Amino acid sequence: MDKEENIGNENVVFGGGRVQWADFNTYTCVGGRSENQDSLAFHTMSHGGYQVFVVCDGMGGHAGGCMASSTAAVTLIDALERQPKDIAIAEAITEAVNHANHAVYTMAQEEPSLRGMGTTLTLLAIDGEAAYVTHVGDSRIYQFRKSRKVFRTTDHSMVFEQVSKGALTEEEARVHPRGNILARAMGVLPDVDFKVIKLPYRKNDRFVLCSDGIWNSRPEAEIIEMLTGTENLEEMVRSTYETVERLGAEKSGDHDNHTMIAVDMLTDSRYQKTLCSRIKRLFSK
Repeated sequence: MDKEENIGNENVVFGGGRVQWADFNTYTCVGGRSENQDSLAFHTMSHGGYQVFVVCDGMGGHAGGCMASSTAAVTLIDALERQPKDIAIAEAITEAVNHANHAVYTMAQEEPSLRGMGTTLTLLAIDGEAAYVTHVGDSRIYQFRKSRKVFRTTDHSMVFEQVSKGALTEEEARVHPRGNILARAMGVLPDVDFKVIKLPYRKNDRFVLCSDGIWNSRPEAEIIEMLTGTENLEEMVRSTYETVERLGAEKSGDHDNHTMIAVDMLTDSRYQKTLCSRIKRLFSK
């Protein structure tokens, strides 16, 4: 890692740096709440050299939410480091997520004051081959290309189950009074359902991991514009923080914690080039 920063005050902390395949910037903010129950982490694996970025949003009361999100993030990174050197990245992620889920669940079972705690999880891992993403809950991962959304995770929430059935639009789900009820979360049950997706990327693609304090602040079209409005990554991150704080203050002022990791790719993935070459070979026959 060429550089790393971690600056801020008790309400907001900014960070950023450059890793082998990408530039990244981060922030986490308490919003209008008394405690920040969001957690973020980024790490370069000592074996394999791939980069991992994680955002978690905790739930379960004053003590539980913070404990769940931080435990999941820390345990996940540690479990990835402990995987065998020759294991495939997707398999390593699967093992690590299951380990993190077990850690949060076990902690909640052993401590009565933490019963019912849980957390969302978004994870992005990148190497020269591809990007690997997984998520649990309603924190999101976006992938943008030339200001267009090319990938987005689907929220594991009660209202978004209604969206998938055509009973609600995404905007109706966003403002629904029960929109914060999750259908799936880390640490609530002994096992958790998730899948790891392998994605190609291109130079200048932008990945954004964010808690619902960000994506739920505005309609989807405005979120996309906010997250892609400038090529300057640090400027976009700080502008997002300022916008979410302003919108929160204009409403009740008790707006949610909000956290982001934004990653701009510096090169094309090999997986992308492999797919292109297959298409060229198909049409050349």
